[in-house]
Amino acid sequence: MIILVGPPGNGVDEIVRVLDGRGLTITQSTDLVEEREGMSLADIAITRGPAHYAQAEQDAALAALSAPCDVVVLGSGALGNREGDDRGRAVRERVAELVAEGATKVFLTAGAKELMNRSGLNVPRSLAIGSPRSMYLTQLKDRTPLYEEHATTLDTSAGDWEALADRLV
Repeated sequence: MIILVGPPGNGVDEIVRVLDGRGLTITQSTDLVEEREGMSLADIAITRGPAHYAQAEQDAALAALSAPCDVVVLGSGALGNREGDDRGRAVRERVAELVAEGATKVFLTAGAKELMNRSGLNVPRSLAIGSPRSMYLTQLKDRTPLYEEHATTLDTSAGDWEALADRLV
């Protein structure tokens, strides 16, 4: 099993399309959240709140890690928000168990500017809602140690999805 983790904008959707085209079976925890909740991730966060969203993400991540598949893609917050965070602890422990059993955890990343561009944070925004770019960078800094733990890092900056998929399988 290959377990893909990383921040929004890491290129996972593009890599998954390539892997799927090669016949690998893929389970994405974010898809499980949407299926279970019957709405998009954004709608869950808005209508049911962050605590519900976080719990749904954790439950789906654990289910994905138990799925019989070749590749598991975890949502960006599935491992928690920072080291020492109880949220995500069960997912981190399950990932560590799977790695000890032979699974490969891969941290997909890119330069901060590229990650923000891919996430749509490259356009001016109203400061009335705070700085989404600053919030993203803080989250990236806090979560990176969780992504790196037990993982091989794969830089997706170049965006050569076929070559990146080759490195995974």
